[in-house]
Amino acid sequence: MSLMTYLTIASLWIIYLGLHSFLASVKVKFWVENTLKIGPGFYRLVYSLISIFGIGYLFFQMAITPKIILFDSPGWLKYVAMILASWGVIILVVSFRYLSGLEFLGLKRASTVGLIRQGIHGYVRHPIYSGTILVLVGMFLYNPTDIILVSEVVIFIYLPFGIKWEEQKLIEKYGEAYIQYKREVSAIIPGII
Repeated sequence: MSLMTYLTIASLWIIYLGLHSFLASVKVKFWVENTLKIGPGFYRLVYSLISIFGIGYLFFQMAITPKIILFDSPGWLKYVAMILASWGVIILVVSFRYLSGLEFLGLKRASTVGLIRQGIHGYVRHPIYSGTILVLVGMFLYNPTDIILVSEVVIFIYLPFGIKWEEQKLIEKYGEAYIQYKREVSAIIPGII
């Protein structure tokens, strides 16, 4: 496999993740909503559509790119991979218990729930990232290819930055309540980080 192929996949992920964070920033939202005179619900819908099409394009590129299998994943490891990925999906679903999927996508007006600390949010501050990590690890262990590895390396490098930027927004929104929450609850792995 050529270095150019890896750089292309890595660059697509960097562009996607960078655009995702940029469009999620409070300043960009504020500027777009006030300059274009659109409501936050419409902005959220456009943001969600860009995210969905962007990730779809990335997965398409990963699917059509020739791959090298890095090692033969034995049957027992495939079972472990499926268990990890399944737990990741469960965590993702449970993390939306107190969040409306329709609000998340911008299809319903956002309610003012406040800082969520119950359920899975009482164990980790970013359960969506926790679930995503388990899905990604499971995906690689099930199908250990060079393209998946390159993709996951970029994503794992991005995660600390994504968490930092997201938490800056949450501190702006919830102030001392979020700072206290940060002191008491781990970011992505209960009791560890």
